[in-house]
Amino acid sequence: MARPAPKTQIVQNSQASTAKVWVLTLPVPLPEPLSQPRIVGSPFVKAGGSTRLVCSVLQGKADSYWWKKDGELLLGSEHIQFVQNSTLCILRASISHSGYYTCVVSNAVSQNETSFLLQVHHSENVVLPVVLACVIIGLLAGIFVWCQRRKNSSDSCW
Repeated sequence: MARPAPKTQIVQNSQASTAKVWVLTLPVPLPEPLSQPRIVGSPFVKAGGSTRLVCSVLQGKADSYWWKKDGELLLGSEHIQFVQNSTLCILRASISHSGYYTCVVSNAVSQNETSFLLQVHHSENVVLPVVLACVIIGLLAGIFVWCQRRKNSSDSCW
């Protein structure tokens, strides 16, 4: 859809001995202010997997989209790609890709943004160290047993 040509209006002030001329150029009609964008995507992705975050506005038409991660402008890379700027693709995600992704939208009359928490977790076949702590204050005698519950096996205790 073609955008209408700007409308120009000339205003003269002849109250002083020298005339002043102002030229006002306004787009006609002004675009509708943007609603807060929304981001659609899965909040969880396995390390090594890929995910897609899609940003859209329900009211108004955004002229530009850009993305930030944890408050910093996000640039394209081997793992970060943009599709028509409104869609962010993260390829071969790593734990460092976890964080808050913000979609910023703007047009001639407004700017708005929203954030989305993405959590990248390790695959099930990766063993991570676990630290368990027990703090006892006062006089208490007893035996403490730590148990881990797994989906496909019996409980294992230490």
